[in-house]
Amino acid sequence: MMIPCLHCGEKYDPENLPNDAAVQAGRILAEERYNDAGKVCANCLASRGRLAMMYDPDCY
Repeated sequence: MMIPCLHCGEKYDPENLPNDAAVQAGRILAEERYNDAGKVCANCLASRGRLAMMYDPDCY
């Protein structure tokens, strides 16, 4: 089922996300911090994950 991303509007399948470290970090943040799990596409999750891994002291 394709749904629009909460942030960018791109349609994506929430059940078919890549197994990438940045995407996984973004998924954890979506679940634990932002409460938007299942509503954000892989590109937005990866961006969130990369930024958190680089700049958020709670993530490393």
